[in-house]
Amino acid sequence: MSNTIQNIAAIEDFLTGDINLSSPPEVLIRVNSLLDDPTKDANHLAQAIEQDPSLSSRLLKIVNSAFYGFPATVSSITQAVTILGSKEVGLLVFSSSAVDKFSTMPNALMDMKEFWTHSLKAALYAKFLAEHHPKKRQLSSVFISALLHDIGYIILYSKAPDLSRASALLTKTDNMREIDAEYKIFGFNHAELGAGLLEMWKIPLSIQTAVKYHHDFNDTSEHLIETRLVYLANKLANTDTESEDISPTDPIWDVIDIPYTTLPSVIEKVKAEFEQTYTLFFG
Repeated sequence: MSNTIQNIAAIEDFLTGDINLSSPPEVLIRVNSLLDDPTKDANHLAQAIEQDPSLSSRLLKIVNSAFYGFPATVSSITQAVTILGSKEVGLLVFSSSAVDKFSTMPNALMDMKEFWTHSLKAALYAKFLAEHHPKKRQLSSVFISALLHDIGYIILYSKAPDLSRASALLTKTDNMREIDAEYKIFGFNHAELGAGLLEMWKIPLSIQTAVKYHHDFNDTSEHLIETRLVYLANKLANTDTESEDISPTDPIWDVIDIPYTTLPSVIEKVKAEFEQTYTLFFG
């Protein structure tokens, strides 16, 4: 019998039957309901966040850090919502609560510090690349898209560790891309699985799409800018541990509307901000 579950199990099977996994964080449910309700204002959103003192404290630390670089101290969640806007604060709540949830999932097969180090570097690359894009004001979600681009790995390794090992081995022995090995073993890949979870959590489509296509940005016609940025950010984050290089002739530069010459300054900003940002999100 083949060691594949293709055509036997589907993405839905990996995302159901585990309440801890499939249920979004409670604070995210509250925040999303307020963002969807036109009768609720910034004060309602702030009050919902303040019900979680730990989350409130972390958000204020992030808002007052170099991550945003405000000249004056932001002293309350209400003030943060006023300055940043409900959408931006909602994205911060999502990223922080998702990190909390997935950081506490037991996983003996993965080095979780290494996983989050890569994810956060990708997120910072996406954030700083977006600052050079002509439509940067529309790209506030790319940090979170890149931060969570690989969450499908956590689900795969938690739910099917033996098959995940087989997939990783196939990548090495057959010199195969990870997503192709995953297709051969599972019938889907970690990017599709992660996007499926975000869809279940009713996370914005732009984030779902960027996560789903972060290995193959040409496979979608939706949310192209975000998806291309996360694709490039993932490749840049991999350059620390792999021999992968981003050359000026890479096809991504022809479609991303950011000049290659911005790359050195982006790399320097990621190096400068990584340690502090890691502490803000992970302690």
